[in-house]
Amino acid sequence: MGLLFVISLLIGLVMLVIGAEMLVRGGGQLALALRVPALVVGLTIVAFGTSTPELCVSLAAAFRASTDMALANVNGSNIANIALVLGAAALVSPLKVERTLIWREVPVCIVLQLAVAVACLGRGVSQLEGLILLIMGVAYNGWILREAMRGRGPRPDDVEELEKKQLFAYLAMLVVGLVILVIGAGLFVDGAVKFAGKLGMSPRYVGVTVVALGTSAPEVVTAVVSAYRGQVELAVGNSLGSNILNISMVLGITAMIKPIEMTDPSAWMDIWVAFFATLVMAVVVIRGRLSRFDGVILIAGYLLYIFLAGQPGVGP
Repeated sequence: MGLLFVISLLIGLVMLVIGAEMLVRGGGQLALALRVPALVVGLTIVAFGTSTPELCVSLAAAFRASTDMALANVNGSNIANIALVLGAAALVSPLKVERTLIWREVPVCIVLQLAVAVACLGRGVSQLEGLILLIMGVAYNGWILREAMRGRGPRPDDVEELEKKQLFAYLAMLVVGLVILVIGAGLFVDGAVKFAGKLGMSPRYVGVTVVALGTSAPEVVTAVVSAYRGQVELAVGNSLGSNILNISMVLGITAMIKPIEMTDPSAWMDIWVAFFATLVMAVVVIRGRLSRFDGVILIAGYLLYIFLAGQPGVGP
């Protein structure tokens, strides 16, 4: 019986990675065909694709009466996206950060993280608060796309026009990827919940560790590959864009469908660590670079957080 939930967890994780990869590949090609700048692709198309596992998993957790896990998944993923994802990318190749992020993405991240903290003062995220977060996300993405249409930022060169058959193939890839994600999310959450029960772990801790790491796997792969290929803007844009979408879209949509109740006080630790990680990202952006040493510090900090998050008595 114990082997079954492990198999469910692993199969679900594999499906999440495969589904996200199909979404990113299909969406990315469509975006390139429309001559959308690389940074915008990272902040929107790729970020949405890599955030879809978080959405599917959070919804699945909420419907399985585990809203603590849904909230922990978002907070844990946001922490991992900065400390683990960018840390790993920096180890592969030192990153030079686009300074325009100072006045755009980083402030948006900070405001959204504070919004989550304010919402949770009421012991959770209500449907109205979820709607507000969703509206903020839609407004942000509309702003980014409008800036792209005005021609700001570098545009990819030598983009060949796609034939209708190719466009259909990429659209089909998007749909199939989404289906795989939804099925994989269900299997993954079922396995994670049973895993927590078997080991006596709280749903919140499983959410910020096993679930968050699993749903952040697409971000890790995307950032490392992007850094290796020298596509730094895509790596950084994907990380920040995913964090923005995790709060505005993932948490917003989940709360609108099923209000999130914060029953575990330890979740406050995750909320404030996620906020602090965003401030660290602001410092990195202001400096304009992320060295390999910085990457080591980020990863070490993430491992310390994982250790402390599992200790009894954390949180208020």
